[in-house]
Amino acid sequence: MNPTSTLYWSHLAMYEACPQKFLWTKGWDGVDCGHGPGKPKPNPSTSSRHHAVMGIAIQDAVEKMYNEELYRNPADLSQKMLDLAEKAFYRQESKPWNTINYSEARMSRAEMLEICRDGAVGFLQTMKAHRFLGPYAKAEVDLVGWVDTENPIGGRADTIIRRDDTGVTIIDGKNTAHKMKYTDPDQLRWYALLFKLSYRELPARLAYVWYRFPHGKTTRDSDGVEQVESGVEWVEFDEEDLKGLAQRALLAKKGMGDHQFDPNPTAKGCRFCDYEPVCEARQVQRAANARKRSKKNEIAELTAPGPGGFVDFTLE
Repeated sequence: MNPTSTLYWSHLAMYEACPQKFLWTKGWDGVDCGHGPGKPKPNPSTSSRHHAVMGIAIQDAVEKMYNEELYRNPADLSQKMLDLAEKAFYRQESKPWNTINYSEARMSRAEMLEICRDGAVGFLQTMKAHRFLGPYAKAEVDLVGWVDTENPIGGRADTIIRRDDTGVTIIDGKNTAHKMKYTDPDQLRWYALLFKLSYRELPARLAYVWYRFPHGKTTRDSDGVEQVESGVEWVEFDEEDLKGLAQRALLAKKGMGDHQFDPNPTAKGCRFCDYEPVCEARQVQRAANARKRSKKNEIAELTAPGPGGFVDFTLE
């Protein structure tokens, strides 16, 4: 990447979380990560890509359903979605970069395939309940806008629907098993910003669609209470949210242009980072944390009560 590159949400989120990870993953013009100026650092990890494979397979079925207008023949739509998701899964698992570790995934290949099939068909229930169809209904829509004359930003919205009664709705499909746990609502607000910059119009609604929790499915919460899923999570936003995101984009691009790529190691941030084993800052932090835990345990042992629990040293 370089100062004129289009900034995407994934770039912004990664840079804000850890500038060094962004540099090592994307590369930056003139900066040598050890493999030539501008080139990213080779990924040392072979982390399982099972989550990505399933999500891509379901979204591929949804994309074809919208863009090929398969919904116009509802009689066999469910079977078509099953077939599309299955074929997409086969394609994704065959790609050499999509390593799948079933021990890490904690599920079998058959279970993964079933999640893809259920997610694709379940989307139809959510789509029908929330009327995610209209005169304009397209998936994988590329959006590009300019924050100013020098800074383009972009993204690809999973689905955009325009209806006379509800206006423009932008939805993003997620295959997560934990609603909102690993999801940042600012991602959808980013798409709203792009839509505003591209069409000079604010979308009316933003929503996450949960592929594993389709409309009408009965589940139980952490307390065991039964609930019926809606299939979506609506994301609130306003003009100020979008202005804030635009400002964050400018600050990030300035930091990148100034070669501000210092590491920002945190237990939460490094948990899923493939570069953790080769990140010196993270290893130093982990060693320091280990020393703190060791010292804390040592103090706890020294201050623990003796075998009797209490000794009376009062002299008679």
